[in-house]
Amino acid sequence: MKRSVAIGSFALLMFTVQAFAQTPAKTFTEKDREFSLKYLNDTKADYVAQLTGLSDKQLNFRAAEGIWTIAEIAEHITVVEMALFSSVTDQVLKSEPPKCENPFRIPDTVIILAITNRQQKFTAPEQVRPNGRWKTREDLLKSFEAARDTTIDFMKNNKVDLRNHFAQAPMGMMDAHQWILFITGHSERHLAQLKEVKANKKYPKK
Repeated sequence: MKRSVAIGSFALLMFTVQAFAQTPAKTFTEKDREFSLKYLNDTKADYVAQLTGLSDKQLNFRAAEGIWTIAEIAEHITVVEMALFSSVTDQVLKSEPPKCENPFRIPDTVIILAITNRQQKFTAPEQVRPNGRWKTREDLLKSFEAARDTTIDFMKNNKVDLRNHFAQAPMGMMDAHQWILFITGHSERHLAQLKEVKANKKYPKK
């Protein structure tokens, strides 16, 4: 077991080094749009697949005290998406373009790696913690799909250079396109958490 962890840590380190070695993009391109839309649609499909067919017992199974249920994880994903997307449109895109010609940029791969890495734990702010906003599987699916479709529509139709507007994030300054990647990576991160709940030996079979 220790050897596997060591190998995994080394692989993670090498991936991080390679990610930082990439040249960060300076202008939003159609290739960026295509990547983001695929990432958004793939994680949307995964969310729907993970919740489809779950019973109330499965949805609300708690593996241990302090561990979120599937319903709570699903709610958190949606609440964060709604909050961060509002921040992108209401704040990030209204920020002044950087005055310097070549501002420091974090590579996209590093953003995705940082948010999806489940080895790094975070405490969710109170305002985005689950509190039973949506009670049923149908309501959870409906609310998520509405939020995600809003994000997807924005990425399909946006005409602004998303690489030219920035806002501070935990890992540094991120451009608007990277904030969309952060939103999507956050859902991927918590879908992995949701799958961990399903893998629990005590998880109900139906």
